[in-house]
Formats: sequence, C-alpha cells, structure tokens
Amino acid sequence: MLEKPDFEYLQKIDLNSVLYFSAVMSYKTIFNASVVMNCSAPTVSIMLKRFCSYFPVPLFEREGRCLIPTKYAIELNRLIEETFFNLRFTLTEKSPAYAVSNL
Repeated sequence: MLEKPDFEYLQKIDLNSVLYFSAVMSYKTIFNASVVMNCSAPTVSIMLKRFCSYFPVPLFEREGRCLIPTKYAIELNRLIEETFFNLRFTLTEKSPAYAVSNL
C-alpha cells in the first residue's frame, strides 16, 4: 500500500516525462519518439530533460548527435516498461479485476 510520503513524492514527479523517457528508449531518437508521441521533437527534448533531472546520475551520454543510454538508464527503462505493461494490463478488459466487476 502506498503511504502518504509515497504520494507526496510522486506528486513532485511529472509522470508524463516517464512516458517520454520510455519512448526515447524504445525508438532510439528524440525525433522518432516525437513521431510516436505525436508531438514536436523540442517537446520530447524538454520532457526528457525534466525526467533526467530526477536522477543524480546521467542517463545518457552524447556521442555526436546521438544519445547513448547509460547502463543505469537501460535498467531503469526495463523497470519502467514492466510497470507500464502491468498498468496497461490492469486497466484493460483482460484484467482479472475487470472480470470481477462484471459478476
């Protein structure tokens, strides 16, 4: 169960920025992520910077015009994708909770 401090912490995080980070990790570039997210590349860049600001370690290293994710970012993304998958499953008709609600 989430406690009050958990809610207070999560309220300080822009949860949309987590989704933008995941899109950049999945689609490899800010431009590709912007196409998938149906927004401009500068918007993705801003949201990615916001997300990165929550961590004391760098999530990307710049190599020319490319952003290379650090090992930390790769592991973080694995956990985030798993969480998003579980959330999406929970909120769909395939969820056991949905079946219980229709009894």
